[in-house]
Amino acid sequence: MLVCGCINPPPVDDPEYKGIYFNTNDNMKATASALGGTPLLVEHSTQSVGSILSAWTATNGSMFALAEIDMKKPGGALAAEYVKNGRLGEFSLGYTARMIKCKQTGVFKPQSKTIHELSLVRKGARPGCLITNIGGDDRIR
Repeated sequence: MLVCGCINPPPVDDPEYKGIYFNTNDNMKATASALGGTPLLVEHSTQSVGSILSAWTATNGSMFALAEIDMKKPGGALAAEYVKNGRLGEFSLGYTARMIKCKQTGVFKPQSKTIHELSLVRKGARPGCLITNIGGDDRIR
């Protein structure tokens, strides 16, 4: 079954931002293009139920993805049913931020961010990260 939607809202538009969310200093287009094959999980579990097929950015920097739930994997059919009935209706990215400490100020800031998974979740941490299209066989809603 295919699922599609926004996986990250527009990046934070503040050059002085030192948090772990993606910001305008991050290369969102390169980040999105590297996501093919990234595991698809349920609620950040350890068991993969599929993978990202393709990801891209909108003009405002938001990231979108098309992912496939593998119906042959344990939990894949159940995850697909939960998506169809709305119990899992949002996306959440699982990523790590490598932090460095500025010698002059002592403030920590992220040096790099690495996405390691995309999860199907009931409620995402970021606004607007919604599953907007689902498909399987010949159905799209």
